[in-house]
Amino acid sequence: MKRIIVIILIVIAVLLGAVLAIPVFFKQTIIDVAKSTLNKQVNAEVEFVDLKMSLFKNFPKVTVDLQDVMIKGKGEFAQDTLLNVPRFAATMNISSLFSSNRSIEEVILENPSLNLVVAESGNVNWDVAPASGTAEKKSAAAADSEEFQLALENIEVNDARLIYNDKLAKMRADLEDINLDISGEMFGNTTQLNIGGVVRDLTYSMEGVTYVSNTSLDLKTLLDVDFESMLFTIMESELLVNRLPLELSGDFSVPNDTTFLNLQLNTKASDFENFLALVPKDYEQYLKDITTTGSATISGGVSGYYIDEDYPKVDLQVKVENGNFKYAEMPEQIQNISAEMLMGKPQGDLDLLKININKAHAEIRNNPVDLTFKISNPVSDPLFDGAFVGKVNLDHLKDALPIDSVNMSGIIDANLFVNGRYSDVEAEAYDKIKSDGVVLLNNFIYDSPELTQQVVIPSGKMDFSPATINLSDLNMRVGQSDFHLSGKIGNYLNYVLKDGVLNGTMKLNSNFVNLNELLSLQVAPTAENTTETASEEEAVLAFDVPENIDFTFRSSINRAVLNRIPITDIKGEVKAVDKKLILDGLDMNMLDGKMTMNGSYENTTQNQPLFDFGFDIAGFDIPALYQTVAGFRKLIPGAGNSTGRLSTSLGLKGRLSPQLKLIPASANGTGKFSTNNVEIKNSQLFNQLSGIIQKEKLRDVTIGDFTANLTVEDGGINLRPFTTKVIGQETSVSGTLNAQNLLDMRLDFNVEREMFGPDIQKILKVLPGNEKITMLPAGVLIKGPVGEPKVNLDLSATQKAVTDATKDDLKNSLNKLGDGLKKLFK
Repeated sequence: MKRIIVIILIVIAVLLGAVLAIPVFFKQTIIDVAKSTLNKQVNAEVEFVDLKMSLFKNFPKVTVDLQDVMIKGKGEFAQDTLLNVPRFAATMNISSLFSSNRSIEEVILENPSLNLVVAESGNVNWDVAPASGTAEKKSAAAADSEEFQLALENIEVNDARLIYNDKLAKMRADLEDINLDISGEMFGNTTQLNIGGVVRDLTYSMEGVTYVSNTSLDLKTLLDVDFESMLFTIMESELLVNRLPLELSGDFSVPNDTTFLNLQLNTKASDFENFLALVPKDYEQYLKDITTTGSATISGGVSGYYIDEDYPKVDLQVKVENGNFKYAEMPEQIQNISAEMLMGKPQGDLDLLKININKAHAEIRNNPVDLTFKISNPVSDPLFDGAFVGKVNLDHLKDALPIDSVNMSGIIDANLFVNGRYSDVEAEAYDKIKSDGVVLLNNFIYDSPELTQQVVIPSGKMDFSPATINLSDLNMRVGQSDFHLSGKIGNYLNYVLKDGVLNGTMKLNSNFVNLNELLSLQVAPTAENTTETASEEEAVLAFDVPENIDFTFRSSINRAVLNRIPITDIKGEVKAVDKKLILDGLDMNMLDGKMTMNGSYENTTQNQPLFDFGFDIAGFDIPALYQTVAGFRKLIPGAGNSTGRLSTSLGLKGRLSPQLKLIPASANGTGKFSTNNVEIKNSQLFNQLSGIIQKEKLRDVTIGDFTANLTVEDGGINLRPFTTKVIGQETSVSGTLNAQNLLDMRLDFNVEREMFGPDIQKILKVLPGNEKITMLPAGVLIKGPVGEPKVNLDLSATQKAVTDATKDDLKNSLNKLGDGLKKLFK
């Protein structure tokens, strides 16, 4: 008995060892066979990183896992990946490993991505069937193909993605998050298959226009399959488009390269409420708590055959009748909703497709809105014909729809018609397009929590022609600012239909503009864990200039205010183009002087706008500058009691902060500035010179008119040496102001003898030969923070001048002068 138990244990150990050894012994063989077979069967490059085998997971079946399977195209599709499967699992019977006929029973694909491309040449990347060769090659391929036989009973696809990109027809479909389960005997002559599939997100676009988005599909169907004739008949089917239940019936067959279809699609229920299920999921929240009446149906089918560019007949009808819907808490309802859309084509290419919205109609409190639209030749050269006629009272609309985020009121009266071909839009052959209409605005008000001010349009008129939209009598108020706009907007059809550039030339007149309000018009987002209202320092004032526009505003503004600076008589051009704001000769009166600005502004992703401005300033009043510009008060603290005028010509470029303040270290430029009739009163800086100049002369310090050149490098101002007169004394000035607002300046005076203070006069009188001294140099060093610099004297030049004038008894003279000066400046 003991021996029998030992023998059984040995047998079990040997079998277990064999089971463990099989994956090792057969792994490389299967990898080689799989790669060889796959690459011979397709005209593409097939690769996978690794192969894993498991005998225990589905024993007595073998599970083979291919890791990172990839199929790449050849030729013009060499850079395209047709199929990428992170995990491809196949299950086969263990006995197949020891047989020449290996059969696959189950296939599982995890996160596959299928990328179907139609090139502009018309070639497709999924045509990977190998070209026909010699009989020997065909025989070899047939022999290889017999190495794997399909005995499939289940196919499972998880979290797949499918992209269809037709570059020739400019059409694209994206299917995201696909899950598919097919069960049944997928071999033999006939069978029945249970198919369940879900597409969580379907998007479809054509010619850059998105027609379907955020749409989900859910399909459950029972297929009767005849493998000999490749005929598939739908026995039972349920299709959900979002939440709309549809019924799919009919059959299709693929006997050869041609696919034959005979499919019908119908709604299972005709209630208008079910039809609203077509609304994308992202907007379902807006359809809560509503009651509906009316009917809506979808019916039609696809019949014919498909091969190459020959597509089957399509006949689809969508119809809505007597529709009404009302929100529970709203006093008004949208009523008399009706629509009929026909989409169809005969057998042939896709260019035969026609879409026809015969009439879409709705009313709110007896105010009707009607829409018609037709499109044909969608592939080659779309022909469009549409009309919109309606009068919308926004106050009534608010009573019917819960528009919580914005507050709008007023009346929009529109009557628009358009007919033409897309090729004429591209060629800007607007004379071939029929377009006419007018939009009237009356007492329009727009108020949003994202804006700090109301936008009010008391009246406005827009006339539409094929080439332009003419604006006339468009009056607007934004907070305290008023605007009157007139002009033309061109290329609007190209802008709407093809993402072209919208251009326009407008006249902008205004009596008053509050730039402080406009710069903070958009409410700045507040960060978490902060107060609800951002402080002025935190508010983001940087703004983006829209792309795809080319607008010129010829401005004439009587009055404006920026910070506390009053500005008058603003004239010039402001352009918005290529995401830039360009100022071209913008003239204005401010600070009792004149300023002309030129340059550009462009925001960045970091909300640190780039600027490149030129300033020409003539005769700014210094006291007014001091009273209104905080930065000038910090730069020259005592200028409030001064008189005179400042002029400058400066080119400066750099970056601004999100609050539109200069980032000093980014600034670079060149320029010059000049003064006229400057007199500085009771200056703390000049009072520190009372040791050498008569104190009463320092009360009102006059500065001679001068012109100085400067450069700005990385935020630092370098003042080139220049000469002027201070209190009538010849003075040379030079220095720098760095980006940290630290001054380093030097003033070299030539002081006339009678200007010296009494103590200096006494010292000079005792010096031998002092009658020769009529003028002495004196240096003044100013260093430190702007507003509180330290003033030091440099008397080296003074000593040398005295030495040269009193060579006799030099030592005694210098000692007396040095002791006296030290006493004065302690």
